[in-house]
Amino acid sequence: MTQDPVVSVVIATNRDSPFLAEAIASVVAQTYSPWELIVVDNGVPDPAPLHRLVAAIPRSRVVHVPPPVTVSLARNAGVAASEGALVVFLDDDDVWHPERLERQVRALAAKPEAPASYCGGWHLDAEGRTIEPAWPAAPATAAEMLSRRKRMPHICGAMMIRRLAFAESGGFSPELTMMEDFELALRLLQRGDFACVPDALVGYRRHDRNATGTGLENARVRRDALDGILSRHRWAARVRGDALTARLLEEHLVRERRRAAAEAAAAALWSARRLRLGDVVRECVWGMRRSPAGFGWGLIERLVRR
Repeated sequence: MTQDPVVSVVIATNRDSPFLAEAIASVVAQTYSPWELIVVDNGVPDPAPLHRLVAAIPRSRVVHVPPPVTVSLARNAGVAASEGALVVFLDDDDVWHPERLERQVRALAAKPEAPASYCGGWHLDAEGRTIEPAWPAAPATAAEMLSRRKRMPHICGAMMIRRLAFAESGGFSPELTMMEDFELALRLLQRGDFACVPDALVGYRRHDRNATGTGLENARVRRDALDGILSRHRWAARVRGDALTARLLEEHLVRERRRAAAEAAAAALWSARRLRLGDVVRECVWGMRRSPAGFGWGLIERLVRR
């Protein structure tokens, strides 16, 4: 009889998260039992409660990585300290459906050539109430995702990755402090199609301590990060002579720039109404340089809505 693979669950945290106990409880409640939990402490202010919490959980331990380190390095350290054939990541404020591990393990068993699987999920607030919108997962080929014709996995926590594929892809890029999950997914997709579990299995919590904010400055940093990651991967594909991947990433970059330029147009109008002229100029310059058509359509759409 083939033994069920162990899933290594990695949580990286550098804060006293009020949601960590709930996140860990959702791991303990899984219907799939062959798992281990690695909690990476990369700067928790008071680690004693963390150690007490984890000590009460079977097959679990804390790994300390002295700060300052990026979340990418912390997660890589967690994987290095683990042993499972499959790896999955959980943020310290998110939760899982009880059948999350079981369904994704089953999906990977049915598709042994897939480097990873992904699932859908829902949003919840600080009190644990479900809020809109949900984020679905739909089957798509690697080519469709690399070109952005179909949606990529929504967040890092939605993926379950084979340890071998994670290692051969190089893990998370250690220098990245945001969009590191997107960048890793790009490299994994170049290894083959993912297995899809369309069910909502991951709960992503929105609250005032989220690392990923929605303010104007954060939006600028995120779009610059996306633009830089896609441009670098497109360049790398061209250098190694992989014309197909370079073409797919070029499509992705064009689509992403069009979307981001429309977002910049909306931000420019928002800033103009508040007489934030510096922001107006920055948004206009970014949008017009990356995608004049996208910026123009973004302006038209916003003005029509008014």
